[in-house]
Amino acid sequence: MADEKAALISPQTVANAKLIVSTAASLAASAVLIRAIVNDFLPSQFHTYLTSRFHSLSRRFSFQLTIVVEEFQGFAINQVFEAAEIYLGSLSNISVQRIRVGKTENEMDLAVSVDSNEEVVDVFEGKKFKWKLITTQVEASSRSGRNQEMGDLNSSLRSEVRSFELTFNKKHKEKVFKSYFPYLLERAKAIREQRKTVKIHNFNPWEWCYQSFNLNHPMNFDTIAVDSELKREFLEDLDNFINGKDYYKKIGKVWKRGYLLYGPPGTGKTSLIAAMANHLKFDIYDLDLNNIQGNTQLKNMLLSISSRSIIVIEDIDCSIKLQNRDSEDQAQNEGNSNKGF
Repeated sequence: MADEKAALISPQTVANAKLIVSTAASLAASAVLIRAIVNDFLPSQFHTYLTSRFHSLSRRFSFQLTIVVEEFQGFAINQVFEAAEIYLGSLSNISVQRIRVGKTENEMDLAVSVDSNEEVVDVFEGKKFKWKLITTQVEASSRSGRNQEMGDLNSSLRSEVRSFELTFNKKHKEKVFKSYFPYLLERAKAIREQRKTVKIHNFNPWEWCYQSFNLNHPMNFDTIAVDSELKREFLEDLDNFINGKDYYKKIGKVWKRGYLLYGPPGTGKTSLIAAMANHLKFDIYDLDLNNIQGNTQLKNMLLSISSRSIIVIEDIDCSIKLQNRDSEDQAQNEGNSNKGF
């Protein structure tokens, strides 16, 4: 069978293959010769001019566009750079040779990020976007002068300057700014919240500040002892709330939700709050109304609480004097009638 296949190759095919190889070799030799002539006989200024013109023409006819995302903007961290670093490190199909791994006290899981000069290809709505982390070493003698003139004062304190290069087809430019970057920021925010270690904040009335501790409570909705149907309804209500921020804004209501938990000690009220915090990744603020001297202090305490938090008021029925509003209105009407009004 092998001999029969070999017999199908005609002399003309062999001749054509030899001609192609010979032509390619001639072109390669000519290119090498032209390059040698340019380097040896033409002035360096003319050589630089030709190189710049070649790059200019190649950019003009190129279909690719590159956006540079620097790590800092003056004194502030560039939020787009920070979001890109978090998002790219979370990609499951990341195919790079080197990655960075780290963890802080406020994070539950390891944070993975792309190492210097590594490329990552992301696919968004069927379009490919290539990211590359560029790291430039900064000479100690040039940190104080050149970088301050560029407006990046923070670089004077760093030994390297980092930036991302995002390369894509030019025709997707509008999609990048209107869809891809907003998606990138939202995904990074969600990943950051997922990594976050839930904390509990207790108010210290003597120093008028909150003292924070890691919650470290193992309770979640998989282990809590509660009726399955009630658990399902409660989880559904929590998820509707956390995903309904735009709806609350649309109808003109403050994005908040209240629950009244009642029952004797040991029935699981604290465990339910811990499960809520672990499910939502919300910090807990323990608010004791007995330490509040008036509405002004209460407003200041509430304003000092960070967003996406759970405010817990223990024993609210013992902390303040509750009065039935109907009884109060009735008493006021009786007093007015006695006065002759």
